[in-house]
Parts: sequence; C-alpha cells; structure tokens
Amino acid sequence: MTRPIDTLICVDKANKDLAKAYAETLSIAFFETELSDGLSSKAFEKSLAEKTSKNCVMLMDEGGLHLQILRPSVLKIQVDFTSSQMKYRRLKGGGRNQLIAKAVGLKSNLSPVVLDATAGLGKDAFVLASLGCHVYMAERNPWVRILLEDGLRRASLVAENMPDLKSILERLELFEGDAKGLFESQVMETAGVIYLDPMFPHPEKRALVKKEMQALQYLIGEDEDTEDLLNMALSTKVKRIVVKRPRTEEGIAFRKASYELEGKRNRYDIYLQSCES
Repeated sequence: MTRPIDTLICVDKANKDLAKAYAETLSIAFFETELSDGLSSKAFEKSLAEKTSKNCVMLMDEGGLHLQILRPSVLKIQVDFTSSQMKYRRLKGGGRNQLIAKAVGLKSNLSPVVLDATAGLGKDAFVLASLGCHVYMAERNPWVRILLEDGLRRASLVAENMPDLKSILERLELFEGDAKGLFESQVMETAGVIYLDPMFPHPEKRALVKKEMQALQYLIGEDEDTEDLLNMALSTKVKRIVVKRPRTEEGIAFRKASYELEGKRNRYDIYLQSCES
C-alpha cells in the first residue's frame, strides 16, 4: 500500500513530545520547526517542500493535530468535537427525531450500546453519544485513527469546564483494534447495534464532494471489503445492523435490508436479526 503521508511537522513546542509519539506510532519522519503567521498557500507549500514530496503532512500546531493538505490547494482537516458545527448539531440537530437516531432504534426509554466499526472522523459516533448511546469506535486507517485520538484528547481538556460535553465523551470509547477485533471483543456482550459507514466512491458526475470527504478518500480510498465487513457484522448475535449508504446506491452485495430510512443524500439500510443468528 502506498503511504500517503511520510512526515509529521510540529510547530507547537508545548506538544512536541506528543507529536513525536504520534510520528513514532505512524512510523513517519518527525520535524520540529517554526511557522510564520499568515502564510499564503504557495508560501506554506514552499516552506514544507524540503520536508516531504507528498501532497500532505500531519501537522501539530497550537490547535492540535490535523491533516494538512498541501496540493493542489491548502486544506486543513481535523477532528474537533467542540466546533461550532458540532455544537449546532448537538443542540439543534433534531435530537432523537433525526434519521440516524431512528436508524439505530433510539427510543425515549432505550439508548443502545453502539459499535461504530468504521468511525472515520467520529461525527456520527459523537451525535449518537450526545443522544445517550454508549459508542465504541473502531477505525483501522492509522492516519484517520490518530486524528480521532487527538480530537478526543483535546475535547477532554475542554470538557473539564463543560459538564454536558464531559458526559458525552464518557460515552465515547476508541477501541484499540479494527472492526474484526471489535466484533470479537467482550463489548459484544452489551452491544445492541452495529453501525457501518464504509467509504464509497464518488463518481465525477455527482455534485462536488465536500473537501473533508475528498481528503478522507485520499487517505482511505474505497473500502473494498465492505461486503466482508457486512457479513462479519451479520454473523454476530447483535440484533440490529445499520449501514449508511448514498441514497441512490444499491445495497451492499445487493443484500436485502429488513427496511430502509431515506434522507436527502443518504440512506440507512437496517438489518434485523434474531438472538439466535
């Protein structure tokens, strides 16, 4: 597999040791340098050109760890559970009436334990945790996982003065292994839902994909083992399997879901199975 990133650059002296540890975890080069304020896109790319020939780097600055796209345009991708976007989604996103809540079977008296086996940047997991679910997240891509890990770290620091956020984070856990390891772990004993949101291709004929999703596709590519992942989930004794798909796409391997919930852009395929499955 071609490595999309070979360098982590730290411009934050306070978190130098943490950044170095991240670089060691990813087995990539580590550099510490200073970053001037107000760099233009071209100047920024030039300042890092001697450090890497890749299109992006991991960058640790005062705002934490993020993926820094250098070419074709400068773009920053970061997990930020305290952003205004996430706050709006948490407070005004529709609560248990929103589609994802209905998909996982949330009810006034039921907040199931959810296994998010393809966590990505953790947005769906955070929403479910904010609605009362305990969510175990697994993310096998090392670049995305380390972004998620740092996002949880920074959110925990902020949450010391925010009781509501702290309670949400206490319901979010990042699992050490991948989906297979998650399905074979002890957390399966309490799991009520398996949630899958595999990466899917975006044909050029579609409307422009969000830049954040483009960056994730660059790092992850398409999940080519999506069918295996669904079969693995269906082989467990978890009663409810939820698969997030593009609204107009076929189901995975044309498997018929028990029922579907359709939104403007996405669709949730819900597979219900008995305890004896």
